[in-house]
Amino acid sequence: MTLSEYIKGSEGSQSDLARRIGVSRSYLSEIVSGAKTPSLAVAVKIEEETGGTVVATSFIAQSGVTP
Repeated sequence: MTLSEYIKGSEGSQSDLARRIGVSRSYLSEIVSGAKTPSLAVAVKIEEETGGTVVATSFIAQSGVTP
């Protein structure tokens, strides 16, 4: 599942998730839109906060880097 799909399907908001992972809402918005690729630390926090629904490695594929 993508981060965008997760946020749309969750009861929380993008702002709530941003607060829980320790980033600004605007930065999270850029991650969701694909304009920015999160650092490994942020990607791992996203995975943890989504209960593994959005896996950290999904951002590697999004960035065009092969694992």
